[in-house]
Amino acid sequence: MTDRLVDIGDGLSVPDGVALVAGAAVGSVHVRGLIQEDLFGPGWVVIWLTFAWIALTAAGTFVYVVRRHVRKPQGYPGIGDRLWALMGLPWLFTAFLRNTPDGGSSSNQTLVNMGLGIGLFIVCLSAFFVVWATWVNVTPDRASATFSGPWSNRLGIVLAIAWPVQCGVGMVVIS
Repeated sequence: MTDRLVDIGDGLSVPDGVALVAGAAVGSVHVRGLIQEDLFGPGWVVIWLTFAWIALTAAGTFVYVVRRHVRKPQGYPGIGDRLWALMGLPWLFTAFLRNTPDGGSSSNQTLVNMGLGIGLFIVCLSAFFVVWATWVNVTPDRASATFSGPWSNRLGIVLAIAWPVQCGVGMVVIS
């Protein structure tokens, strides 16, 4: 028997895994338009990395909902959890637009691209200001305390700090 107490909200659970799979579904909706028959090695690497980033980012909204309303761990949500959920929203909303019956029409494609671009701009700008106020403009002790907590909080913080990658992935999908 172990003397260590385990915080039930800290680990990855089956509902969290389901939320990650839902994020992968959103990623596949965005990436399927990028796949072409004449792609070779580097093209496939870019597509897989783009898919992985979108899937991970979009999963944040689902993880937030699952942990907030199903699991309800103590001390949830942290700032990283909120940022992760926020950064997944543009991918989630525009996936619904891409998946409509006229999803291939040029007017709908323009709407999706514009919505995704504006949404990513807003969430990345928000992430920049929150990262600045929470980790750059504070003492190291305060910053490290904010980075503690469950895996979802830490992953959300990492994704928020990597907001320029989010913008780059958005440009790959929009172009």
